[in-house]
Amino acid sequence: MLVKFFKTKNGGSIAGINYLLNHRVKDKTAFVLKGSEVVTRQIVSNITKKQKLRIGCLSFEESDIDLDTKQKIMDKFETLLFGKHKERFNILWVQHVDKGRLELNFAVPKIDLENNMAFNPYYHKVDRPLTDTW
Repeated sequence: MLVKFFKTKNGGSIAGINYLLNHRVKDKTAFVLKGSEVVTRQIVSNITKKQKLRIGCLSFEESDIDLDTKQKIMDKFETLLFGKHKERFNILWVQHVDKGRLELNFAVPKIDLENNMAFNPYYHKVDRPLTDTW
């Protein structure tokens, strides 16, 4: 498994969600696994700060794995990012299988829903060793 956080030029936006759920949905090679596309779009639209969205991917060699294992992986990754405060953050999980391998893509609005404060779920200099070890 490879963990990748995508770079954004302008701090992320609705365009990132559009990319995750583009033509692949009609091709049936992408679908929402967990979370709500509508809720995530609304949260991102309401963020007034420049930094709005963090997108990344867990990429697997396998073409697919069972749903229970996917759920466990997503849950453990959320714990890695948010610790014991997972309920304070929104995360949208989108599965892609168009490249012949399984990709679990995630989109995280950069805001703490409890106190409406900015939040960056991944800071490369600090968090890269953590995600590499995970």
